[in-house]
Amino acid sequence: MNTRETGKPIRESAAVEIGGSVRTLEYYSGAHTRLNGETIQVNENQISLTIKEPVGVAAHIIPWNFPLLLSFWKIAPALLAGCTVVIKPAELTSCGIFEVAKLCSEAGLPDGVLNVVPGAGSVAGQALTEHPGISKIAFTGSTEVGKNVMRTAAGNIKRVSLELGGKAPCVVFPDADVDGAVEASLRGGFFNQGENCTAVTRLMLHEKIYDQFLSTYLDRISRIKIGNPEDTETEFGTVISKEHYNSVMNYIEKGVSEGARVIAGGDRPAGFDKGYYIAPTVLEDVRPGSTVTREEIFGPVVCVMPFRTEQEAVTMANDVEYGLAGGIWTRDINRALRVAKAIKAGYLWVNTYGGIIPETPYGGFKQSGIGKELGSEGIDNYLETKCVNIFTGKSTGKWYRG
Repeated sequence: MNTRETGKPIRESAAVEIGGSVRTLEYYSGAHTRLNGETIQVNENQISLTIKEPVGVAAHIIPWNFPLLLSFWKIAPALLAGCTVVIKPAELTSCGIFEVAKLCSEAGLPDGVLNVVPGAGSVAGQALTEHPGISKIAFTGSTEVGKNVMRTAAGNIKRVSLELGGKAPCVVFPDADVDGAVEASLRGGFFNQGENCTAVTRLMLHEKIYDQFLSTYLDRISRIKIGNPEDTETEFGTVISKEHYNSVMNYIEKGVSEGARVIAGGDRPAGFDKGYYIAPTVLEDVRPGSTVTREEIFGPVVCVMPFRTEQEAVTMANDVEYGLAGGIWTRDINRALRVAKAIKAGYLWVNTYGGIIPETPYGGFKQSGIGKELGSEGIDNYLETKCVNIFTGKSTGKWYRG
């Protein structure tokens, strides 16, 4: 069902959507012991306690690219914290969420704990964001819609977490393991057909290894097996819809009109006249500040850019409004940490790329959102901290003299 709704290869649905959801549930099923407050000895006559309480009803607005996995990233910590959940799935991928709700009911989850409200974002999503009975909104989607969610939620002072767009850089230094960087960058750029907010969309290669890397990279791209998403041998499927297909193709055309050169893909793959297939695409000679280097394309399009110095690479990496994720390739641990500190992004990989781990906090900087999902920080989204002060002395004394 997940593959039929999204167009992603069935191997990705099994390993990432289903496998990742199970792993997330397993992690949070053992995290209940972390819901601990503190005891604070203020002075000899006063003790203060902090108590963690559920924030209330949590509304989860889910995108279409990873409809199951991203639902469980929110469901698991919310239920652990004691909240009830209302899920608003994307219009294009509602069926899988209904099946999840059905399975939860069959497993014994009480009625009313997990609820699904389908519909258009402008109607169902807007209603949830405005509803005074909703205490927490967790939204994953575009930055533009995220801004509207935040504005609307302000009307009732709801707690909000936003996981928004990205334009991830992957910086490869000359001392890197080039073969490893090529393989990880393939996965980083074209996994889930590039419909991934952490996708490697800006591949920054040091000029000393630029030609070597690019030659190997393009050869490996040509070997990616494109096919029917329901075939277990398929490695690369279709984008989600005709509308999105047109959007990605328009970005490619825009890039070319602004001076970029297509050196791989750029159109339908050979032999695929039907369906919303876009070949893995690489753009070279992209101009700094051009549309394809700054806006989120959300498709299988990678811009390749050379750099000379570490500072130049950091400046290029940070020259976008987003700050979600990024990658660094170098055998120099000092440089790796130095560059990691300098790149303004919330989730970074060094000498690997991809794979967001439930134990780790995930979320972006700048226009990529606010708040964290996963890890212990993911639980905090759904908890209120109450402080109880207890006087243990004999007398509180008099404030007024009369």
